Amino acid sequence: MTRFTVPELMEVCRQYYPAGRTLDDHEHGASPEWHRFHARWHEAMADRSRWLTLRGALEEAFPGISVGDATAYTHDGGYRCCVYSIEPQDKADGVSWEVVGCVSLLAPLYFVYGTQHRYRAGRRESPAAALFLESLPEALTSSSSKVTRTIESVFGYQPLPVQWVSVPIPGLCLDHFEPDRATLFRALFTLEPALLP
Repeated sequence: MTRFTVPELMEVCRQYYPAGRTLDDHEHGASPEWHRFHARWHEAMADRSRWLTLRGALEEAFPGISVGDATAYTHDGGYRCCVYSIEPQDKADGVSWEVVGCVSLLAPLYFVYGTQHRYRAGRRESPAAALFLESLPEALTSSSSKVTRTIESVFGYQPLPVQWVSVPIPGLCLDHFEPDRATLFRALFTLEPALLP
């Protein structure tokens, strides 16, 4: 499989998100880039077989552990699933740890990251209290390795290098984010990584 460069991935993102627009520009939703983005999602929704295969494979790989769909359909750059790998025993207080696997619809790439949520009075707080994009805590390494292997076996995609996660894409407009906040990770995978169901 061909390895991407940063400029190549930026160019991929520019095909699906408009550049040089601001959030108060009401024309950004009518751009050819947004039309391509939504057409890509319509194609993906018409055939979700590999995504559903991945979800099933993760449920088999993590018996007795909740596996959920965290995709913001037609909003994000790809699918997201989460494995609720560690949860507090009584959920009255404490923290939970989640591993999130992302599969891009815009390029044959995936990424795995982690989150930590607080539980207070039996309720899980959102968004995540901690987000682990560039290095995972030891508590999540075993689960993240399993998620990585499963994504690779089902999709055959390559990972986005961790050092590219925060690479900015100047001028790109990602839905409700100002252009100066666009990064490769946000464009290819999810606008709000800390928000999980």
